[in-house]
Amino acid sequence: MNNCIPLIAQQMQRLVQRYFTAEPLLRYAELFIEDKLRETIRFGQLTVIHYQMFGGKSDEPYEAAAAVELFVLASDILDDLQDQDAPDKLWMQIPQPIAIHVATALLTLSQQAMLGSTVNDEIRIALLEMMNTQLLLAANGQMLDLANDITDEQSYLEMVKLKSATMLQLACMTGVLLAGQPWNPIVAEYAMEIGMAAQIQNDLRDLLRWDDKSDLLKKKRTMLTLYLIESEEEEDQWIKAYFQGDISMEDILLKRELFLETCERSGTILYGSVMSRMHYNRFEELLNSIHEISPWKPTFLSIINQEIT
Repeated sequence: MNNCIPLIAQQMQRLVQRYFTAEPLLRYAELFIEDKLRETIRFGQLTVIHYQMFGGKSDEPYEAAAAVELFVLASDILDDLQDQDAPDKLWMQIPQPIAIHVATALLTLSQQAMLGSTVNDEIRIALLEMMNTQLLLAANGQMLDLANDITDEQSYLEMVKLKSATMLQLACMTGVLLAGQPWNPIVAEYAMEIGMAAQIQNDLRDLLRWDDKSDLLKKKRTMLTLYLIESEEEEDQWIKAYFQGDISMEDILLKRELFLETCERSGTILYGSVMSRMHYNRFEELLNSIHEISPWKPTFLSIINQEIT
């Protein structure tokens, strides 16, 4: 499956070179894509493998996979600009108006790429409708995340479904639709479960960090920080006090070891791990129900396990 990565990358580069004629726009877009390629393009891989799993035979999926990756890249840039938690990224080191402009241009380019990914008008319309629907869902989720007023586990899970899981749905369903198949509710559901499992794992990492992405230091309300805030143990009340503004960050910075001990003792780490695994198990259950795609299962799982771990 790794052999599709260069083909997706080539399509991404071809698209910006074709449509971005202003030299600064092209230069920054190419640099941002280079940064993306140093990490992963698993979303594009998911598009390609779903195209193959559902009977696609031509070379069509690579431009659609590039469209998905451009969409994800633009979303990541805007997310970093809004959260201000990725200072090492190139788009955080240039004037913000330029970074915003490049991101919005890439978002538009992703739609243009999806439009050009097939000559079949019926499939083209289905792809664009699905892409715009997912974009709007993700926009709602991002707004809920930025508001940072999650109050319980259910509202957290609803936010994650909108913000993160929709991206996995986009990647998987693009391949399904491009292969000429209708919207598949089982694929949509297992993509949602993958997204939930991956986001909880990401929250676990960010809970234990002690840098710009630390959910504790940023007072980020996630399922895991809520678990800590709601602790009735007297020795854990300092965490709730910090979120309420009664303790300064300077004081919190002295409590790193105590915080790590608290996460372990309170069962927060175990809770997050169990919840992530629960969603992953549901994904596997749904995947196993589609018997026609069993030959592709090992390759598919290898991509997914990179996303989850």
